[in-house]
Amino acid sequence: MAERVPVVLLHGALRTPLGMRPTARSLGRRGFDARSFGYATRRGTLDDHAEQLEARIRAWLDGRQTAVLGILTHSMGGLVARALLARPTLLELAPRQRLVMLAPPNKGAVLAERQRDFPPFRWLYGLAADELQPPRVAELPPPPPSCETLILVGGTGDGRGYNPRIDGDDDGVVASDETPLPGLEPEFVGGVHSTLQWRGDVLSRAAAFLAGGSS
Repeated sequence: MAERVPVVLLHGALRTPLGMRPTARSLGRRGFDARSFGYATRRGTLDDHAEQLEARIRAWLDGRQTAVLGILTHSMGGLVARALLARPTLLELAPRQRLVMLAPPNKGAVLAERQRDFPPFRWLYGLAADELQPPRVAELPPPPPSCETLILVGGTGDGRGYNPRIDGDDDGVVASDETPLPGLEPEFVGGVHSTLQWRGDVLSRAAAFLAGGSS
């Protein structure tokens, strides 16, 4: 019997692992060994989250190397994944990776930039208020060559988006223009930011990619 591909699930800012458990169950029914992991949005940097996450993944895998590690992220979780994949010791644990990013602010978030000095925003987001700024996100390397990556984004598809405070198409929180990585354009699935990680059609697309890479 083939070993089930382990898939790490990472939630977005100010959310918890509980919100990704339906996603884990959905992937489990599709044959994956999926687990939802958390990180303290307000109390750590992206590098802090990545270090702690790697230790917990090692414990989950009981220290054994896995041929392929799947990662599915929502929103800010995509930035945590990029910081995780920048760690050489993680790549030794899993020589190949498949990453699905749902609505990732890969260029930082314009909403965070505009509210950077707004006291309620800084209080609510804590350290994440700085980690979501475009100059900070620009310091993150893209996923390594060993990682196959799929970016799925929401929006209206008409160029206007849901949020009038964001230029161009958006899902209500993240602008479509904020999601690409160098050499990698996102795939449009439409819809609002907050529910992408639970939608059956989105998870079907994600599962197909996690099972077979770029196919």
